[in-house]
Order: sequence, then structure tokens, then C-alpha cells
Amino acid sequence: MRLVASRIVMAALLAAISFGASAMPRVFPENSYQVTLDNVSDPYLTVDGELVQMSQGVLIFGPTNSTIVRGALQAGSWVRIQFDPQCAVRRIWVLNEEEVVSVPVWQTLFSSGFVPPTCSGQ
Repeated sequence: MRLVASRIVMAALLAAISFGASAMPRVFPENSYQVTLDNVSDPYLTVDGELVQMSQGVLIFGPTNSTIVRGALQAGSWVRIQFDPQCAVRRIWVLNEEEVVSVPVWQTLFSSGFVPPTCSGQ
């Protein structure tokens, strides 16, 4: 009886911890950009009409913040991307509905289309 009660308490604690962790909003770096993923052709992505390359060690996070493989990326998804110093995409976050910003900040900066600010000088 004691073993059953301790297992129930342990299961309740684990459920509370996992629910609390999933309810926390993700915080994205300031130098990441929300874009629409138009096409995926490893190692290239087309985002908002611009062709960008993924770095070899790209980290891709799904909507639940777990890592996913490159093949799981789907065209038409809203994502946030972050570039490395060589202008390759080093991190990708697939956004859930609550994380999508209606007017991404870069649209107010670049009216002609997406230009990664870290790469615009090249």
C-alpha cells in the first residue's frame, strides 16, 4: 500500500513539473527573425523568398522546444531563425500559434523583403 501511494505522489509531481515547464513561454534571442519557411532543400532554406543556407551544426527546435531533425521542417511554417557570423542559419525555432507575431519587426525595416541584417554588408 505504501509503494502504491508513493508512486501516485511521484506521478503527480512529475505531471505538475512537466505541465509547468510546457506552460512557460519561450524567449527568443534579439538577433533572431520571424520568417515564413517557403521551401526546404537541405542544406538550403527559402525564407520569405530569400535563399539561405543552414550551418552544418544547425539546431532545430520544434513547437514544444524539443530538438527535431532537418527532415521534419515543413514548408509554410512560421519559424524564427538566427544566423552565425558566416551568415548561415545556426538555429531554427518552429513557432506555435501563440508565438507568431502578426507583423515581424524586419517588415518595418526592409520593405523590399527579408534581408538578414547581419549579412546585409556582404
